[in-house]
Amino acid sequence: MSMLRRPLKMAEWQILRGLARRVEHLCVHDPARPVDVSIVLSLCHPPTNSPLFPNLKSINWNDERTETFSFIRTLSGPTVTSLVISITNDSRKWRIPELGILTSLPYVCPNVTEVTLPTNAFCNDFPSLSEALCAWNNLKEIRCGVIEGTALAHLAKQPALRRLSFTILNNVGLASSLPSGAFSCVRDFKIHVANMSFLDTFINRLGGSPVSMHVQVDTNPPPTSITSLLTTLRRFTSTQLQDLSLRLITPPSPRVMPVHPLQVVAHPQLPANVGGWIPPLVNMIGYPVTLGNQPPLAPNGFHILPLGSISTGVPPPACHTLTLRDFMPLTCFKCLGRIDISVNHSIHLDDNDLRSLVSAWPHLYSLSLNDTAGWRVKSGITQIGLIAMLDCCPDLQKLCIALNTDAFIEVPSDREGIENTALRTLGLADSLIEARATVAVAAFLSDIFPNLTTILAWDSVVMSRRHNAGIYAERWMHVSAQVHGMNKVRAQERKWWSSDDDDESEAYAISLDA
Repeated sequence: MSMLRRPLKMAEWQILRGLARRVEHLCVHDPARPVDVSIVLSLCHPPTNSPLFPNLKSINWNDERTETFSFIRTLSGPTVTSLVISITNDSRKWRIPELGILTSLPYVCPNVTEVTLPTNAFCNDFPSLSEALCAWNNLKEIRCGVIEGTALAHLAKQPALRRLSFTILNNVGLASSLPSGAFSCVRDFKIHVANMSFLDTFINRLGGSPVSMHVQVDTNPPPTSITSLLTTLRRFTSTQLQDLSLRLITPPSPRVMPVHPLQVVAHPQLPANVGGWIPPLVNMIGYPVTLGNQPPLAPNGFHILPLGSISTGVPPPACHTLTLRDFMPLTCFKCLGRIDISVNHSIHLDDNDLRSLVSAWPHLYSLSLNDTAGWRVKSGITQIGLIAMLDCCPDLQKLCIALNTDAFIEVPSDREGIENTALRTLGLADSLIEARATVAVAAFLSDIFPNLTTILAWDSVVMSRRHNAGIYAERWMHVSAQVHGMNKVRAQERKWWSSDDDDESEAYAISLDA
C-alpha cells in the first residue's frame, strides 16, 4: 500500500470510525499487502478518547516492524478478550519503549482471557514483563517465555487458568517454591526446558490431572530422566491424560531427497559384504521370513545401526536404547490418544512389546517415536505387530515407527483381513528395506492402508547423514509411489464391484417384476 501523503481529514476519520465499529477480529499485518508505516503511525492518534475499534474482541499482532508497535496500544480496549503477539523473529531486539508498551497492555485491555506474548521479549532483563501477567485477573490461556518466580507462584493459584505454555529456567528452587497443588485447574501444559533435571519436582507440585503434557527440551535428556518423567506422570489420574509429547528441539530439518529420481527402476544395490543369502521360510500369515543377510548381534542382542552402518556398530556414548521397560509406565493411562516422543536415543521394540503397549491405549489416534533421530537399532516390529496394532487401535490416524521388512520377499495371495482407512501419511523413520522387497512391502501397506498417500522415511537431516541413507530414502519413495498406484487400482476395483452388484440387484428386481 502506498504512503500516506497528508493527514486524514475529520470527515475521513468519521468514515473510518464508522467502518471500524464493524470489526471484531483483527489481524494487523498481511505480508501480501503490507500497510505502509506512515499509515500505521497516522492511525496511532485518532481524534477520539475511545478505542479506534470500539467492538474489537481479538487482536493478532504479527507485524515484525518495530516502528509500528505503538499502534497496538491504540487498538487495545476493554472489549478485547484475546491478544496474540506473534513475532517470529527471535533475533529482534526489544527496546525499553516497546517493553513498556507490553507491560501497559493489562491496564489498557483488562478483560483479556487469552494472551500470547513474544517469547524472546522475556529474555530481557525486564522483570516487570512477567509481572504484568499478574495484572490480568481472568486469564484462561497463557503462551509466553520465561516467567519470573514471583509471577509463576501467583499464576499457580489462578482458578481460571486452563492452558499454560512457558519456559522454565534452570532453577531447581523455582519449582520447589511453588505451592503444593499448583496450577490445579490447568488442563494443557506446554513446557520448554533447557534440561530435565528438575522437571520431576515441578510435576510433583502440580495439582489436578492435566489432559495434555508437552515438553520441549534443549539438551538430549539422559535415559534416567526420561524413565523418571514417565514414571512421575503416573501420579496423575489414569483416565485423564490424553496427549503426551517429549521432544528434543533440533534445527529445522528439510526432507532429504534421493539422488536418483523415482522413475529409476534399477535401484542401487548395497555393498555386497553381508554374506550369502539363505532361501526364506514362510511365516504363518503368508510372508516369507528371511534368515540370511542379518548383521551380527551386538552384546545386548540387538542389531545396532548407529549413525549409519548397515551392519554392526556401537551407539555413541550419549545414546541409550529405550525398550519396553522405559515405556511401560505409560500403560496406566487408558485414555491416551496421542504420544509423540523424539529424543536422541535408540529405540528397540518387537511385536510383543508393541502389542503390550498399544493394547493399553484403545483410543490411540497418533503414535510417533523418534521421527527425527530414527531408531538406530534394527526394528523388531514386523507386519505381524503392525496388524495387531491396527486391531488394538481402530482410531489410528498418524503413525511413525520403524518397521522390520526382512519377511517381505513376495506378495502373498491372501489378504490380511484388516484395514485402516483414516491413515494417509505413514512415517517409517530409519526402517531398512532391500530393493527386492519394495513391491511386497507396497502391496502389504496398500492392503491395510487403502487411503495411504505418502510414506516418510529417512527424511530428516539427522538420518540423512547415516550410511546408505540416500539409497534407503529412494527405495521408500519408490514404495510410496507404488502404494499410491495400487490404491488407485483397488479403488477402481471396488467401484467396478459396486457397479456389478448394483446391476445384479437391478436385474433381479426386473425379473421379480416380470
